[in-house]
Amino acid sequence: GYKLPAKAETPMQTSYRPELDVSEELEPRDASYYQSLIGVLRWMVELGRVDICLECSMMSSHLALPRKGHLEQVLHIFAHLKKYHNSELVLDPSDPVIDTDSFELK
Repeated sequence: GYKLPAKAETPMQTSYRPELDVSEELEPRDASYYQSLIGVLRWMVELGRVDICLECSMMSSHLALPRKGHLEQVLHIFAHLKKYHNSELVLDPSDPVIDTDSFELK
């Protein structure tokens, strides 16, 4: 089976480009596993983990032909979530103060 990476400071490795991945294509069983993991990530985004929205979207675009490198990056996202499982997103509900005089009129 596959293991989560030990260290995942960011949701994806910063130098990784999924569209340029030329690693071997996944076998049907592993491709199905990849698709299931993407489904879990999508639910996590839907339930509030918007910090992985971009990465989830990038990896979702490879559902039809996932590769070994794609699966490794998805596992990296899960390792990141495991490390930062108590993360919070704090939003300020107050209205912003915007000085309209600083805008240039044309």
